[in-house]
Amino acid sequence: MFKRTTVLTLAAGSLLAGSASAQESLGSIPPGSLNGRAAIDHFADQLDEIALRNETTTAELVSMLRRDLSTYITPGGLVFNVCPLAPDEPDSPNGDGPPLARGGISLDDFLNLESNPGAPKTIYLDFDGHHSVSNGWGHNITFPAWDRSNDPSEFTDSERDEIIKHWQEVVEDFAVFSNINITTKDPGTAALIRSGSSDQEYGIRVVMTQITDGFGQGTGGIALLNSFDDSIDNPCFVFNKALRAGPQTASHETGHTLGLQHDGLNGATYHPGSTGGAPTWGPIMGAPFGRQLVQWSRGDYPGASSSQLDFDVMTRSSNGVTLAPDDHPNQLSSGTPLFSDTPIAGLITTNTDTDAFSFVATGGDVAIDVSTVDVGRNIDLKFTLYRDAPFQLIEEVSPTGTWLASQSYPALPAGGYTVVVDGTFENKPSGAVSDYGSVGTYTITMTETPPVTCLADANGDGVLSPADFSAWVAAFNTMSPVCDQNADGMCTPADFSAWVANYNAGCP
Repeated sequence: MFKRTTVLTLAAGSLLAGSASAQESLGSIPPGSLNGRAAIDHFADQLDEIALRNETTTAELVSMLRRDLSTYITPGGLVFNVCPLAPDEPDSPNGDGPPLARGGISLDDFLNLESNPGAPKTIYLDFDGHHSVSNGWGHNITFPAWDRSNDPSEFTDSERDEIIKHWQEVVEDFAVFSNINITTKDPGTAALIRSGSSDQEYGIRVVMTQITDGFGQGTGGIALLNSFDDSIDNPCFVFNKALRAGPQTASHETGHTLGLQHDGLNGATYHPGSTGGAPTWGPIMGAPFGRQLVQWSRGDYPGASSSQLDFDVMTRSSNGVTLAPDDHPNQLSSGTPLFSDTPIAGLITTNTDTDAFSFVATGGDVAIDVSTVDVGRNIDLKFTLYRDAPFQLIEEVSPTGTWLASQSYPALPAGGYTVVVDGTFENKPSGAVSDYGSVGTYTITMTETPPVTCLADANGDGVLSPADFSAWVAAFNTMSPVCDQNADGMCTPADFSAWVANYNAGCP
């Protein structure tokens, strides 16, 4: 017996899901399904059972039905949602902008990608077609391969490129979890089903496909709620296409299989994304197609329809999903060493996680750059710079209008410094009001241009004068490094002639 699950559908229509026009355009609504008050009244005696099957309370299920008119219950007691199809996007996934980087991934590897090989939990992005039968959907349908060229029989180079970028975006959405492998490589059915309580290797098949034989008509994606640990292969489906919507829908539908509900806005079923300029924002469990930052949410923005804590739900014991351990120290006194022009990768795992890095400046120009991925960004970055011994705040760098954080420091005084990286957010209409979901991967780079030195200026006052000769003699007598005027690593009488030559040459 498979575990009975709840059906949620990311489907067509306006954001005001539940309107008559939206309902009538869908072939996916089972006859006799009810929503709102009608569903609550009709299924009053079964609501406890339906809620229990979905690891929620009766009160929360009733709340879902009241606040979200896209939530329906079928005559058999299953629950599904009707939501918006993404707008059409041109065949060129990048529009008029520069092409997005694939990070050196070969096009030939498009169906062989793994983010965390060997991890016990799997999210399988299935692009090459799937026969869906003998599962909770109750159908027998062979779904075709994902297609953007009107020829599902083969993948073009453009389609391969876009599939790789789909994978990259979903990888970033789930980067904070340590034991999930996001893959386009078929892991086999055993890696997707949970055969019993002792089986810790399971996950979900995400079928990236087209609407077929009436299934999914007018929809953008369909998922069974809380199906991540099902005992049979209960796939979810993604029908939305292109980089603005396809990978976001894949993460959204996977979120449903992990138990997440929709994030709405001001009575609308799905949050469409923020307004008010860059970086645009939206919750993954909404419909923020094309937004620059998409994040898991706790519904703490104005007009939220749900206050569900996404990370708490996804990491509950039945899912078996865990957050990644801290990768860099939080303490100022023990930062990971930074060296010039040597990028270091990092991961902000929670909104309380910070990463500290330390470096030693020699008095030259210093630039600090903190950046994140090109595809599917989740984190809005900031950093704080401190002077060491004792620690003194220099400045917090959190530029508005961008998710990046960078700053230059001309002639930064020599000494030790610490950089602390963190996630942040920007206040804007319909936007995030906390950094709850501002997590993800980043790279920090410190670059120092060494200071221009004047060897003949032995006393370091910035002026060449006879006093520098006396300073050189004193350095020679004490074997101080200043006496090494010919840069051979030693203090010898030859350095006197070198000092004279340096003095005569002058300083820059």
